[in-house]
Amino acid sequence: MIVTLAGHVDHGKTSIVRALTGIDTDRLAEEKRRGLTIDLGFAYADIDDARIGFVDVPGHHRFVHNMVAGVAGHQYALLVVAADDGVMPQSREHLQILHLLGLTAGVVVVNKTDRVEPTRVEQVQQDIRALIAGSFLEGADIVPLSCETGTGIDHLRSHLSAAVRSRPDDRDSSPFRLAIDRAFTLRGSGVVVTGTVVTGTVAVEDRLVLGSTGKPVRVRGLHVQDTVAPAAAAGDRAAINLAGAASDEVARGDWLLDPTVREPVRQFAAELAVVDDFPRVVRHNAPAHVYHAASHSQARILLLASAPVAPGTGAIIDVACGEPLQVKVGDRVVFRDHDLERTLGGGRVLDLGIPATRRRQDARQRRLTATRPGDAGKTLAALAAWRPVAADAFARHWNLRGQRVKELAKSAGLQVLDGHLLHPNLVAESTRHIEKILAAHHQRHPHSGGLGAENLCTGDEAMRLARRLALAAGVEAGALRTAGGRYAIASHQATIPPDVRRLFREVETLLDSIQPPSLGDIAKRLKRSFQAFERDLRALPAFGLTVRVSDTRHYLPTRLLELAEVAIRLDADGPFTVRQFRDATGVGRNVVVEVLEHFDAKGFTRRSGDTRRVVGERSLLAAP
Repeated sequence: MIVTLAGHVDHGKTSIVRALTGIDTDRLAEEKRRGLTIDLGFAYADIDDARIGFVDVPGHHRFVHNMVAGVAGHQYALLVVAADDGVMPQSREHLQILHLLGLTAGVVVVNKTDRVEPTRVEQVQQDIRALIAGSFLEGADIVPLSCETGTGIDHLRSHLSAAVRSRPDDRDSSPFRLAIDRAFTLRGSGVVVTGTVVTGTVAVEDRLVLGSTGKPVRVRGLHVQDTVAPAAAAGDRAAINLAGAASDEVARGDWLLDPTVREPVRQFAAELAVVDDFPRVVRHNAPAHVYHAASHSQARILLLASAPVAPGTGAIIDVACGEPLQVKVGDRVVFRDHDLERTLGGGRVLDLGIPATRRRQDARQRRLTATRPGDAGKTLAALAAWRPVAADAFARHWNLRGQRVKELAKSAGLQVLDGHLLHPNLVAESTRHIEKILAAHHQRHPHSGGLGAENLCTGDEAMRLARRLALAAGVEAGALRTAGGRYAIASHQATIPPDVRRLFREVETLLDSIQPPSLGDIAKRLKRSFQAFERDLRALPAFGLTVRVSDTRHYLPTRLLELAEVAIRLDADGPFTVRQFRDATGVGRNVVVEVLEHFDAKGFTRRSGDTRRVVGERSLLAAP
């Protein structure tokens, strides 16, 4: 268990850690000189066979940014209030920050009881009860103690021991993330980073990346709670010896990540809860500092509603950051007002990115409202009911493994179309829409070969994507067919107009060859104007009567398939050249080049240098 100490400056947090562990966490010369904590301090102790880590955070308001860097949602809170001072500004602000960052349990200590009368201790306890009312510490134990006399230290030690035993095992199988709060070099070992494991597990020899640069690193060694360990899990304080990173490539605020989830973002949507005692409303485009674990950025708060957000209330907002952050859906962030030097509020991340336009549109508001940061399954089911959800992006944004997303999709009964997850009702609705439009079109225009995707996939952005996915699925299932960019119901046979049939009868015999003449030669034989003839001949491929392999040559489909069979036979012996194809078919070189380039364009063959391989099915050649 990791215990985070919080409270006003000079209320004795460092002294309590020293009394429990024997370690002075004020390690900086300036901290020794000034007698106050400036940066994070860490200490560990074995209490009743349980290894407990302590994070000593600064209490002065100028160093709240360092305080936030030491807090993580898995930690246990220890709020310290000095008996002589009582509740002070940072007592309240630190409690607010602990709440905003998602801590759920803790204890309160009344320190320096040796300096006051018992009645004063009782009064401070009453004030503390009023302070913590309605917070996660409401009902928590309040332990009076004195680091000078030792009174209450054993009581606190017993309380922490009991808390360890009662803490649930919240380790998860999510991809690994560690927020780096220190980075240094050890002689003989190299670069070492320390921080709190936010999610997942890591073991020696695992391959990770740095969040800031994406640089690959390897875990050379591990310490958990200051003890050598083979692995670390969510909630642990870990020191990780890295191979592959130089000392100047990593610093506080960076992240150590599973490579599959690295995604730095400068913009995200979040729930904002403004603290009760913030002295003014939060307006659109308000400047703020945003803190995410050990990282920080200046930012702008962009409101989605027109009204400002009053103290003690909340809203869904967009956040535009100056520096990229490694946030994920469900992560907690804290906002501080720079001018007032106090906490503004905080909340959880709802979505990554901000649309370039129409960020307040109804569809986006609906998407954000449907998001439940603590429940990926319910969110996925809700979103997939009305819009396709890209499975890979969902996994990355929610810090989930791909297999976990598949399990959630299966549990919700979702369909998978081209890497997107959709509710079956959405697929069925999209399919009915497409078939209804096509049926009406076939009835009104029996000569038409079908409609383009832009005519079938209409609606808002989400619906257009759903219908495009359903369209592709319909073709794959055989319910629909496509040719020349047009889609039709598979059973529909376009009625060939009489003038097209007459034209085909004129040229069929001339084209019935593995080396048909060019359109120019045919036009001369028929004594037709080339431009008019070429224009009229464009109707033949639309009805599947010919295949246009180049601007000047058409093939009968059966003859083109004969040449495809030759390519398949040649490919059985390896890559083949233009010359080999020419010799095997007996077709002139210029025509061979036209045919092979047509094969390439259709995806039937692929050229590499002077050779080709067959890479697709013959059916690819059926489309004009």
